[in-house]
Amino acid sequence: MGTVASWNEIATLASAVVPIVGISLVSLYLCYKSGTLHPLRNRLTRLFVSREDIEPGPIRNSLSDRSAVVSFAMIYGIHLDTAPEVEAFIVKAQSRNIPLHLIGIAGSAFDRSEFSVRPDRSPRRWGDGVVGFGLLVSYMATACFLAGTLADDILIRIRATNTVLWVEAKEGEGTARGILRDRNMAFSQAECETLPAAGTIGPFIGDEHRYNLSVLCAIWTSPSERKELIDALPQQRIAFSAVGLLCLTILVGFLQALIRRNAIRKLERRVLANSSPVPEIPRPRRSRRFVLRIGKSVYLSYGSIDADGRNRAKH
Repeated sequence: MGTVASWNEIATLASAVVPIVGISLVSLYLCYKSGTLHPLRNRLTRLFVSREDIEPGPIRNSLSDRSAVVSFAMIYGIHLDTAPEVEAFIVKAQSRNIPLHLIGIAGSAFDRSEFSVRPDRSPRRWGDGVVGFGLLVSYMATACFLAGTLADDILIRIRATNTVLWVEAKEGEGTARGILRDRNMAFSQAECETLPAAGTIGPFIGDEHRYNLSVLCAIWTSPSERKELIDALPQQRIAFSAVGLLCLTILVGFLQALIRRNAIRKLERRVLANSSPVPEIPRPRRSRRFVLRIGKSVYLSYGSIDADGRNRAKH
């Protein structure tokens, strides 16, 4: 009954804490996207002062304009200060057929004054490979650590042989299996009967499999060691969860980088399609002529012939 009561208390506490934490995280995210605390201040103000309490006039219009500007920044990621600036920016973007969400995703890579992508911020081809490789590695790391969080086995390393094993932490028949370079290794508690002195760790003299089995049998046959192994499971889950969350954050960062690079390339194509080609001014064709003359005097004559056929020579 004590265990059931404790789990009920945990469930009740979680049902109260999770909504509070969730609402707080969402509020922080909205403030981060809008670049201001206005959404939070506005919600808190509405708890005490309703919109109908403010009489129509400049104050009410000013509050509406500020909320509109913040909402624009929150949705598109484009931070401006006043409503006229937002309206002028929208008109300019529509006249050039450039989507607003692409400008927000591109961020500082888009020059708002010139309405074009900055030349030094154009994505390079080699960067796509770096982002793709980072995306793959962070995805695999996130999946592995989150899977380790849900596992019921303990990850240990036997230092003498540098062997990494998953050891079952439950009561009953003990089993262990290797990972990475030791993935072909497998042990069970039934093999402890083959050892001359199960429960004692002999010296490592070259037989890696036998030494690993002696270490595992010493853990399985000792109640204190097995209890310590079971008690270490929550700590392992916390560690795996923390590292998995970090890898997930890195994964989201690489994903945002990939989306940003694609948005910049779309903007470059749209800007190039909307820009009018500059006509080239034809240049007159000029050819050079060299003359070597041998006579009473020897000299070299060279010059250029213009498009109209005139010769400008130098002696």
